[in-house]
Formats: sequence, C-alpha cells, structure tokens
Amino acid sequence: MRTPPAEVLITWPKPNYVDPVTRGPALMIVELTLLPLAMIVVFLRMWVRVRWLHKSWYDDYLMVAAMIFSIGTTVLVICSTSLWGWDRHAWDLTTALLVSGRKASLACQTLFVLASSTAKMSILVSYFRIAPEKSLFRKLVWGTFALVVAAFVVFLVALWVQCIPISSYWKLSANHRDCISEGPPLVVQSTLNVVTDFMIYALPIPTLFSLSLPWSQRIGLVILFSVGGVIVVAGSFRAYWIHYTLFETYDATWEGYQIWVWTAVETNVGVICGCIPALKPLLFPSRARHQGSKYANGSQNSRRKEKITPVIEQVEMDTRKLTENDESRPGTAAPVHQRAPSRPMSGDTDKSRFDIDIEQQKAYMY
Repeated sequence: MRTPPAEVLITWPKPNYVDPVTRGPALMIVELTLLPLAMIVVFLRMWVRVRWLHKSWYDDYLMVAAMIFSIGTTVLVICSTSLWGWDRHAWDLTTALLVSGRKASLACQTLFVLASSTAKMSILVSYFRIAPEKSLFRKLVWGTFALVVAAFVVFLVALWVQCIPISSYWKLSANHRDCISEGPPLVVQSTLNVVTDFMIYALPIPTLFSLSLPWSQRIGLVILFSVGGVIVVAGSFRAYWIHYTLFETYDATWEGYQIWVWTAVETNVGVICGCIPALKPLLFPSRARHQGSKYANGSQNSRRKEKITPVIEQVEMDTRKLTENDESRPGTAAPVHQRAPSRPMSGDTDKSRFDIDIEQQKAYMY
C-alpha cells in the first residue's frame, strides 16, 4: 500500500467514519455461492474415490488440503471486505481499521498461496496416473510440478520476510520499519500463477486427444478444459487488479476490493475444476464400478492381486512344463505338434499390459 503524497491528500474529501460509502454485498453473494459448491464437489470426489471405488491417492488428499485453505481464504475475504475496511475508500478508514486490514491482507495472501499451490499439486499428481513412464508428457508434468513447488516456497518465504520485523507490514508508522516494495513480488507471483494455471490445463490435451475415444467423450474433454480455462481468466483478472491497485491508484482499499473478489473466486474455482475429472464415475456408474474394481491403484487388495496373480500363472506354467515335457520319464514327453504355444508375455504383443492399463486409466479419468 503506497503512501499518498501531499498533492494527492489535499484532493481527498473529508473522512466519513460514521456512514461511509461501501461496495455492497455483491462479494458475499458470489463467495457464499462458490464456497458451498466447492465443498460439495470435494465431498463427492472423496465419496467416489474412497467409499465407492476404493482407489484414493495423494491427489485426493492434496485437494482436501486445498479445500481447507480455500475455506480459510474465503472467510478472510468476507471478513476483510465487510469488517476491516476493504470495501470503502482509503480516506474513510480509521487507524484501527487500517491496521486490521493490513493484518488480514497478510493472512489472506498466505492462505491463497497455500490453497492455489496445493490445488495445482493435486491436479499434477493426478496426471501421474495417466502419464506413461519415460514419456514426454511425464517429464513435462515433473517440470511443471517442480516449478509450482519452487514458486510456492519462494513466494511464501518472500511474503513473510518482506518486512523486518514482520509487524512493520501493518504498523505503517513504526519507528524502525524496514520493508521492501510489495508491488513487484506480488505482480510476479500473480503473473506466474496465471502461467502455471495455463500450463496445467494445457499439458494433457495432446495426450488425451490421441486416445481412441468416442466423439461424446472427446466433446466432454473440450468442455472439461473449457471449464478449466475459467481459472486462467480469474487469475488474469486478479493479476490485473493487483497491478492497478499497487501502481495506478492511491485509493488501495476501494480498488483493492476487486483483488479480494478474484482471490476467493480463483481458489474456489480451482478446487471445482480440479475435482471435475474425478466425478466422471457419477455419470457412468456401471463402467466405473467395473474399472474401479479392476484398476484401483490405491486399493491394497488390487495391489496384492497384481503381485500374486502373475506368480500363480508362472507356477502353473512351470508345473505344466515339468509334468508334460519331462523327457527323463518315459511316456511323459508330449509330441512336438501337441505342445501348447508359449504364452506371450507383456511387451511381446502389439500392445503390452502396461499400455492397455494406461489407456484404461486415461479413459476412466477423463
């Protein structure tokens, strides 16, 4: 928040601390609509994965964490704009409101970084389910994941060390105040946030459209990633208003209202978009039960079956070979023309078991 110069201060009207002009209840209506919707979507996701398909994984629990941080962000946004002055002009703020508003700003920025980063991590981790080993897609996912984690750590640390001591962030009149300009880091963070949002929703498009899917599912993919583009739009609006508030105006609380709106919209919409692929089983329940029971990655039973079944099959093959082809025992050697052809192993056929499994997972998730 920039301190206005004297020539700007003399143009401001007389403060109105009793009945100031405010932005109204629009933000509360928007956020109290999006937040319950996001919570319902996360609940349905966990119900489908844990209770129905028994295949929960790290991406599901990261999304739960993102939902918790998003709840905190939304609550702080509503309180800041209705109680702590972020819905009125700067000249109508008392010193107490100014201090409370700055504390809320620091807390909300922290929760926003946590919410947006964990939501992105959840989506990227879900891509590992469908990314074949050593593929370009998997390498790009790893690269994007590393970028998201690095940005998360750097911006969180920068946020809390921008003022020494940190209380100088909200005590604007402190005697010993050492703060860097908060504008450039916030602009970089918001811009990089938009870039990573776009990368995350664009990464799987070439891979998914290369699958042999019915046209109905291809159209569903287009709709899915169109919805995902909403978060890119929300992030772009947030980045614009951050730049405008920090560099183009001194009435930061009035114009900064838009930042609060798009902050909560971005976190909640990010959670909703990240959960949409996981809700596909609700549209195709019979196929979901079949594939979920057959390809449940997170289920201990499925892992046990994957390990034991090939061993049993190999033992049966070895036993048949010993009993049918032991030439040391007269009469047991089978004629050459009656011997069963060797069973092709994974990788010897046109499409290995691994490749088929990956196809099943991609079609199932998207």
